[in-house]
Amino acid sequence: MSSPAVIAVVLGASLGLGVWLLTVRPPESPPSLATKITRWPVLTRLRGLLEEAGYGHLSPLVVATLASAGALVVGALVAVMIPIPVLAFIAAGATGVGGYGVIAKQRAARQHRLRVAWPGVIDHIRAGIRSGSDISHAITALPDTLPADISGPVHSFRINIERGLGTDTALSELARDLADPVADRVVEVLRMAHDVGGTDLPNVLLSLQHSVRGDIAVREDAHAKQSWIRSAAILAVSAPWVVLVVIGTRGDTASAYQGLEGTLILLAGALVSLVAFRMMRHIGSLPEQRRWLA
Repeated sequence: MSSPAVIAVVLGASLGLGVWLLTVRPPESPPSLATKITRWPVLTRLRGLLEEAGYGHLSPLVVATLASAGALVVGALVAVMIPIPVLAFIAAGATGVGGYGVIAKQRAARQHRLRVAWPGVIDHIRAGIRSGSDISHAITALPDTLPADISGPVHSFRINIERGLGTDTALSELARDLADPVADRVVEVLRMAHDVGGTDLPNVLLSLQHSVRGDIAVREDAHAKQSWIRSAAILAVSAPWVVLVVIGTRGDTASAYQGLEGTLILLAGALVSLVAFRMMRHIGSLPEQRRWLA
């Protein structure tokens, strides 16, 4: 079978698998699927990442399968274009890591949008409570002009309250839908106030608002000052591999890396690149906020 035919078969099978996975609906009550996911720590972490990125409706098993299929396609294309076997495996691994990085970037962007919006949301809730509304009414009275990442879960909270769901349970559902560290802090404060009562809730919310604003200022300043570190990390890691791909189509270059020595060199280079990239990313980023109710 010729190379174009191999590529066509691989692409067709992968696309068909992806379409099938996207169209299959899970059963209404799938405890067995949830049990299978919890048995795999990788799928559990991926599910948490998807929820925090705003894609909680996607199945982590489907996402992992599609990412694996994409990695296989990229590996097959590299193997056909560049006759260096180990480079195909490295390209497939890099594709999987890149897909994870795209979702992580989406999560960071969503957390930034929420972090910027939370001071105004807290101010609305605080004003409602000071005017005499209870916690559930203060939340349901939030304006619909808020970002979709907040207005959607708030709309679900309204529906839960209208259905007669308890405030504590509705707050738990709200925290699950928001999937945000700051949201966990806000919801936990509101839940405690609902459970034990108290007249100091507006002052507590005001302190929380000041804390969130201070965190925004620190993170924005650090992001602006350390953006060059992240850019340098991406450039330093990608440049040698781009050069290798460009010159890898030449016969003498390909033959030099087809032996055991060349394979070990490329594997060592991939490992060093991964370690260096993670170190640079760690240096150029602040510690992530951990969720309380995850």
